[in-house]
Amino acid sequence: MMTSNESSSPSHSPSGSQTHSDLNHQNVAASQSDSSGQKGIVSKAHRVNPKSRALWPIASLAVLTVLAIVGWTAYQSLRPETAVSQEESTPARLPVRVTAAQVGLAQQWVFDEGVVTSARRRVLKFEANGNIEFIKQVEGRDLREGDVVSQGELLATIDDRTQVVDIETAAADLEVSGRQQDQAEAALLQAEADFDKAQSDLTFDEAELGRYQALFEQGAVSASDRDTYVNRAEQARAALRVAEQGIRAAADDVRSAAATVAASQARLRSANVEREDTQLVSPIDGVVAYINIREGEYWDAQRLGNSTDLDTVAETAPIVVIEPQSLEVELELQADEAQKLQPDQPAYVVLAQDVSAAEAAGAPNDSLLDLARDQGSQGQVFAVSPTQTPGGRGVEVSIRNFQLVRNLQVGGRVYAWIEAAVNPNAVMVPLGSLLPLDQTTYAFVVDEASGAVERREVQRGIEGLNGVEILSGIEPGELVVTEGLNRLVDGTLVEIVSEAAAQ
Repeated sequence: MMTSNESSSPSHSPSGSQTHSDLNHQNVAASQSDSSGQKGIVSKAHRVNPKSRALWPIASLAVLTVLAIVGWTAYQSLRPETAVSQEESTPARLPVRVTAAQVGLAQQWVFDEGVVTSARRRVLKFEANGNIEFIKQVEGRDLREGDVVSQGELLATIDDRTQVVDIETAAADLEVSGRQQDQAEAALLQAEADFDKAQSDLTFDEAELGRYQALFEQGAVSASDRDTYVNRAEQARAALRVAEQGIRAAADDVRSAAATVAASQARLRSANVEREDTQLVSPIDGVVAYINIREGEYWDAQRLGNSTDLDTVAETAPIVVIEPQSLEVELELQADEAQKLQPDQPAYVVLAQDVSAAEAAGAPNDSLLDLARDQGSQGQVFAVSPTQTPGGRGVEVSIRNFQLVRNLQVGGRVYAWIEAAVNPNAVMVPLGSLLPLDQTTYAFVVDEASGAVERREVQRGIEGLNGVEILSGIEPGELVVTEGLNRLVDGTLVEIVSEAAAQ
């Protein structure tokens, strides 16, 4: 077999012969590797085919490329998990809005609707029935609203002929009774004079009787002479008694005449009062606010009755006179609101029509107070009723002492803002930054260093349009959460998304 192989080898190229020889050598080395481990390996390494040695770098490069692709794929697959794990390891922060507590003006306002009246208002009405015969003329025209009148000035009358007759009759009776009184007084004087004469005669006669009694006892005169003077003394005593009766009768006549005079005077005064019921006379210096009569109309005294309602009075009273400097605003507040008020507190009053116009123009509610300050009238609380009204169960409050009056008219509807409490140096936070819970109020204060919030119990003070006064629990400058506080608990980490100063 060996000879055959060898004999056929010349037909191959030299390289083929070399390769065959090398393979024989490799077989020998392989057999030797079984018996001599590392020695066989070294021998094999030294006997590697040169062609195989040339392909080795290419194979290495391919392996490295595959390993790079596998490594890059593994890196990409592990990277999101790493990011997620990092995100999961960082605690989430809740977004909140905050504001810094500041020292400012705290004002508490009581607001309600009211009506303008006059503190000095006089409703003039006829107390008698009759046709209206006279109305005061002003520059050739009848009296009307807005005209100025003076105290004691006659403004209107109704038919007073009956009252005039009664006055004349009472005056005549008074004159007659006056003359009778004069006569009675003269008779009394005469009676007194008669009494004086009778007393003087009695004194004289008693003296004469005493003298004749002595002479009779001496025997100088007779008993008849003495008895004459006894009779004269008795007559003088009787005359004195009659004179005393005359004085008493004359005095009674004087008193009766005086009573008659007084009655006549009373009738005359009554007649004059009845005539005054037919007249409207201004009791004050003022301005005509309402007038509802015309000359020639018939007036019924029962038309107005005893009504005090301003609307009823304005529509039915003959004439209403007011003193424009004494305007008053009347309010009816709930009892808990009225308890906050006391006299002399400042108040701002603005016409209801001005408020309606501002609201129609889109003005926010918190700007209406500025409207009252800028365009309204400024006064003070005058009185707060200690009792509730029987019907409405409210408390009546009146505003007077207006230092500045703008456009107020009696009968006009107005809105009033009353400053119930004020503190110019209050620690202020917004209205929405407080959390009421179980009758306790809390606020969340942000620690800027850690980003965590602290829930604090706070004590509220004045609550106004611009915020709430904090009496304790928050210091000026501390950041208070204004939005997002319902999701917070003590220690929650937050992210401040906006910060603004307290208004």
